[in-house]
Parts: sequence; structure tokens; C-alpha cells
Amino acid sequence: MLTLDLPVEPYWLDLPRGVRVEIQPVTTALMAAAQAAASRRLGAVRAADAALDPDIARGLAFAFLVKALARHAVTAWDGIGDAAGDPLALSGEAVERLMDLDDIAAAFWDQATRPVAAVTAEGNG
Repeated sequence: MLTLDLPVEPYWLDLPRGVRVEIQPVTTALMAAAQAAASRRLGAVRAADAALDPDIARGLAFAFLVKALARHAVTAWDGIGDAAGDPLALSGEAVERLMDLDDIAAAFWDQATRPVAAVTAEGNG
């Protein structure tokens, strides 16, 4: 039997370095939007560099996917400041800069996709 116990309301993720982000649940639509955005970005890079190293392309594909998912999912954050130490306003560009930090991006991906992965692991997916 399929257990539909996935989150339906926004919830907070605790990330490394004292960062917290509130996200919308990762739905099929949200993931599809992120995949489409990542694909467009990678296509533009490939068009500009026909000799793009395949390993770099794979790395960029994942980086673009994490950034796009964060851009679409993050609704609030805490623990993010500017160079002066003042709280930084949430924006798409700032979310992408946050996802440039490998430990933050990895933790975000793991936690944001965990509810769906847990359902699949239980044999519900």
C-alpha cells in the first residue's frame, strides 16, 4: 500500500554553518521546473563550448539542478548575511550563490529530496 505522508506545507531545513532555509515541498511540478531550468542552462553552456569536458558537464548539470530546485523551493532563510554581517534579503541570485557552497548544496539536496526518497525506499514509490 502506498503511504502518502509527504509534506504538504513549507518546512525548515537545518543546513551546515548555521544556515536554515524554509522550502516548499518538492513536488513533481517543482522538480520538473528545476530540471527544465537546469537543462536550458546546460544547453547554453554546451552551445558556447562544443569541447566541454564530459565530467565538467555532469558537474554543471547537477549544480544547475540544485540551484534551480533551491530557487523554486526556498521561501525564507535564516543565518545568511552580507559582507558587513547584516541579514541578506532572500533573492534568486542570493539563493544560487548559497548553493555554490558545496557542503550547503549537498545538504540541501539530501534534505529537500529525502521525503520522496524515503517513500521510494519503503517500497511505496
